[in-house]
This record gives sequence, C-alpha cells and structure tokens, in this order.
Amino acid sequence: MEKSKLHHQSFIVENKPLCTDHYLLVLRDEPLAQTALPGQFVNLRIKNREEFLLRRPFSIARTLPEQSCVEVVYRIVGKGTAAMKDLRPGETVDLLGPLGKSFSLPERPVTCLLIGGGVGIAPLWSLADRLSQNRNKIIALLGFRSSHFLFGIDRFQNHGAETIVTTDDGSCGLKGFVSDHLENALKRQIERVYICGPSLMLKAVIPMIRRAGIQGEVSVEERMGCGFGVCLSCVVNVRRDGVIERQRACTEGPVFDLEEIILDDET
Repeated sequence: MEKSKLHHQSFIVENKPLCTDHYLLVLRDEPLAQTALPGQFVNLRIKNREEFLLRRPFSIARTLPEQSCVEVVYRIVGKGTAAMKDLRPGETVDLLGPLGKSFSLPERPVTCLLIGGGVGIAPLWSLADRLSQNRNKIIALLGFRSSHFLFGIDRFQNHGAETIVTTDDGSCGLKGFVSDHLENALKRQIERVYICGPSLMLKAVIPMIRRAGIQGEVSVEERMGCGFGVCLSCVVNVRRDGVIERQRACTEGPVFDLEEIILDDET
C-alpha cells in the first residue's frame, strides 16, 4: 500500500477507561476501518505535542466497518500514553496504518485456541470476530494481573467462545499464569493456536504448544521507532529451513509462525 494511503487524520469518537491503567480509544476513520486486518497495528502521533518525537505503535483491537470506526486499547506506561488519556472526542490524531502482517485464518472451520495476556488480549478481539464469522470454534485463555485489570472478556463471549480467565493472584477466575492452565486447555482437540502477549508469557507457552504439535501464530511485542522497516529497532530472529534470519517486527511481523520464531533464550 502506498505510504500516502497509510497516512490518516482520525477523529476521536471516544476515549474511556476500561480498567486500571487501560483505556479504549475509538477512532472514526472509514478507510482504516475498511482495510485493517486482525493483528495489524497503527503508529500514532499526538498532534501539537512536539515533545513526543516518535510515533507510538498500537495494535488494532477491533474494526467496526459499518460505523467507520477502529478501536485501540492502550496501557499507561509512560509520559506519551499518559498524555493520550487527555485526548477528547472531536479532536484528531495523526496515524500511519494499517501496518504490519496480519494473522492468517484457517482455510476450513477448526477449533482455535486464542491465548492472550494483558494488553495483548485486545488484538485478539478482531481475530475472534473473523474466526466466528468463518464458523470456527473458539477457546480463549486470557491472563490478567488481578481483577482490577480485567477488560474485554465479553468480546470473546459474544462470539460464543469458551472463555477461561486467569489472574496472577486468583482474584478472578483461575489462580496463576496462563501457562499454569494451558496443559488442560491443550487436552481438547485444538487445531490452531494464536498468541499475543508479553515476552515472558510467550517464552512459557510457545514450547508447550510446540511439544503438543499444534500449528499457530504469535504476535510479538517489540519496541518500534519508525513502524515501517527503516530504523531496524524491532528486529527479531526466525528460523526458516534451518537458517536463522533477522526480520523486522513492523514489516515481516508482528505476526510470525510460532514454529519459526526464536525466543530470546533459544540458540
């Protein structure tokens, strides 16, 4: 897609808290809502805030084409995201998107396991939507720090997904990490797995899925500067045909085959 078509001035429809430190930003942008695919992201710049030099990447949580809207979930982690919570309806943000490689969908209806942790749960919303439209059975295994950080569970339940919630402290759902309960989930006839979450979660669950012999994809969370492959700040290692390649999460990813992605502690 031409860079000029990736540049958007998107109107803010809503900007509201979802739970502790997490917010939902709803943007009206018809071209983006019509073209964005599950797993892709946008690179956002707050207008008139020159102190924030670099754009910030955010996964597209869900598209609402009939309303010409796109949803983004963000977590307050620094000055840039803290400034975003002050954005008001009617204002605009400067976006580049949709960027990156999307999730691939099964060619026929199968049973899919979606594994998400923290803010990485949000990109699985649109994936669950597409999988449901194609009559796939969905099991969602979702991990949160505690009941104070719960959000978006209904987005999976509304698609008929069997939804398993875990919290680190046991304040809601099952106690522990998603990796503590993955083995039970894998006892089902899972044919496809999709993962999105922090690196520690990926390191725990990917080896378990590989041992189970299940195919799937993982969306990685890497720091990005430019968002379109120039700065090389988001390079990850993948293994293809026995050869290790360095690929950019912003262009060749952020979605990778979970058999090919090389975790930090792998050689």
